[in-house]
Amino acid sequence: MKRDKVYLVTTTEGCATNLMENATYRKTIELSDMQTVHTAEESDVVVINTCAYTTDQEEKSLSTIQAYQEKYPGKKIVVGGCLTKINSKKLNEIYEGETFHPGNIEQFKNSLNIQNDISKEDVEAHFFDKSDFVDLTWRHKLVLLFRPLFYKVENWTGRKFQPLHNVLKTAIVNEEFFGITVSQGCAGHCTFCSIKMAKGHVQSKSIVQIMHEFQKGIDLGHSKLWLLGDDIGCYGVDIGTDFSSLLKSLLSIPQNFELVINYFEPYFLLQQDKDITPLLNDKRILHINFPIQSGSARIVKEMGRDYDPVSVLQKINLLKKTNPDLVVKTNIIVGFPGESFSEFWQSLKSVFAFDAILALKFTARTGTRAFKMDNQISEFHKQLRMAMINTAIFIRHGYVVLKSFI
Repeated sequence: MKRDKVYLVTTTEGCATNLMENATYRKTIELSDMQTVHTAEESDVVVINTCAYTTDQEEKSLSTIQAYQEKYPGKKIVVGGCLTKINSKKLNEIYEGETFHPGNIEQFKNSLNIQNDISKEDVEAHFFDKSDFVDLTWRHKLVLLFRPLFYKVENWTGRKFQPLHNVLKTAIVNEEFFGITVSQGCAGHCTFCSIKMAKGHVQSKSIVQIMHEFQKGIDLGHSKLWLLGDDIGCYGVDIGTDFSSLLKSLLSIPQNFELVINYFEPYFLLQQDKDITPLLNDKRILHINFPIQSGSARIVKEMGRDYDPVSVLQKINLLKKTNPDLVVKTNIIVGFPGESFSEFWQSLKSVFAFDAILALKFTARTGTRAFKMDNQISEFHKQLRMAMINTAIFIRHGYVVLKSFI
């Protein structure tokens, strides 16, 4: 009997959750009466897993859908991911086929007419798939090219060049880490973000379930583990616990392992400070992302967030002193409505507190409160500020590299 062949496409430029979901879809197909293939040409069905974190990502997703429809008019095309929730209106203007919402395995199976009783737990992937790295950014491709050469230099010299070693080891383009999704959705009320529209309110796994998955990974011989969530900081608010309690339980496991914490809203760092800061000094934690978004307290408040970025930077500075090899990453939004140049300058200066930084140009998302705000920054000024902050990021990254070798 002929097995239908499915080609999976993801439009993300580096969302860890999207990549893990795509790996889960691939596993679901392989456990069915279908099979995945490596090219669209040999497939019967093309599945496009969209990302719509920014309007640029949204436009990329829409363009990808249109391109596949035009190139393969005779093939079945199925669209899923965040775009289906964030901007279904725009999607419906160009596409009329089957859809599935992000992470919804039952909808995914129905859209492909997969008839089986495989549970979500059975198909949940624990590794990123290198097939999904092909369409990522040039920065990710540079890491893939440079990392093996860097490891050869380390082996030749018999030395680890820190923190660059951990920066490269924990880059998103990585097949080595055993991934565990601890929660989906978020508890925030950000005025700029559309993730809550896509994923809804936070839904956390129990500590017992996560401990079981974590120990399973270790028992299978995996010493590198990655905790995933749309906002790990708000883990547990829906089930009466918090992330510091989860992390304390995980770090009580006596085995030696290496841990990445994907995305931690800074509010929860300050809220859980007394409990979580001592835990983050554990040398088994290699990487954590605190998306500060702005160096200006006023802009942070306008973003719908509740923390003082100066206090966050002070905590991170203390953390780096006690755990210098820990890679601390951040995201910064440039050109938020009403952002003055002095407020932008505060964001630019905050770059130098982190080891890895991603700057994102603000784009007004339909349906968000920021979309309706007055004082939208002109495209010219946003581009100018992006050029300035990317220069600062280049200098900071250069310093991290130089510091590693001195």
